[in-house]
Amino acid sequence: MTNGSGFLHNVLGGITALAQQHLTERRHHQERLAALRGAIEQVVDASEPRIRLVGDYAGKLLDSVNAALNHCHQLVRQLPPALTLSARVWASDPQVNAFFATAADLRATLSQPRSVRDFFQQSGQPEECFALMLMVKRETETFGSVLEGDLLVREARQIRVSFSDHRLFFPNASETDLRRELRERMVVFLATRALERINQLRERREKLEEQRRQLRAQLRALQGHAQGLRPLLSDADADERRLAMLNERLIRIETDLVDARKQLGTLDDYLEQVRRVLSQSEEYLRMQALSMRLNRLGLKLGANSPEPGATITLCELTSLGEQRIGSLVKFAREELLPVATV
Repeated sequence: MTNGSGFLHNVLGGITALAQQHLTERRHHQERLAALRGAIEQVVDASEPRIRLVGDYAGKLLDSVNAALNHCHQLVRQLPPALTLSARVWASDPQVNAFFATAADLRATLSQPRSVRDFFQQSGQPEECFALMLMVKRETETFGSVLEGDLLVREARQIRVSFSDHRLFFPNASETDLRRELRERMVVFLATRALERINQLRERREKLEEQRRQLRAQLRALQGHAQGLRPLLSDADADERRLAMLNERLIRIETDLVDARKQLGTLDDYLEQVRRVLSQSEEYLRMQALSMRLNRLGLKLGANSPEPGATITLCELTSLGEQRIGSLVKFAREELLPVATV
């Protein structure tokens, strides 16, 4: 009897432990859901709002949104501290000097964006602005004289590095605020990639449906001709070959169409497309560090070159097959040009 009671006690204890574990996991899930609810809703708004009709859509997106947030957090962490931009710094900082051909170009870049001027015009704003600067890096082959040891080599191959198309984004009052906004915007960016993926799948399905419609019309016409006088006026074998070719193409298109419809057959499928993109966010948004040694003219120098130069480190953002150099920057209101000269 004692053994039976002990067995029952163990069974009940196991059931209680499992129930407690389940409650703990559910509470943890709800806490995570509450913490990420804002990010989830931003993702849904930017991708496909109709997936709110899917039961427990937020719970189904929770892990993928969390993965995307972690990825974006790591990307933002890779960005070095904000670089000070000013005409005075341009003359002394090799990195700022490499980014801009002249101090006047620097001031013109800071003065162009309407968002920057609007930022400084708001009452109570500090005298300093933090922003993300994106640029295009170009490497151009040139020829010139270089010093190799004690010898001056003429017509030596050289690589000139230049930066253009400078653009400033997301002006903020502090670097902390800027980094937080960047993380949020990166997640929304990934959500829009999901929307593009959905649109591509929808366009592919519609294209296949149109191709099927046209092929069916051609087949009906060809079969109709066979019932009239066409066999008396044309090569029957040629018509048969064309009929077989059209049927073969129709079978292939209908097979592809079945697959295309499966990918977007229900709102759950739309949610799955969003979840898939967010779970693979590194494929859509990447960052890598680049390091190079440049002289004051922007020419690349070898590691053993005796020519004076400085090593600069860049962060290259890659998305949709395009690359941009990204840098957090800060600058004072006084660096902006007067409105009349911008």
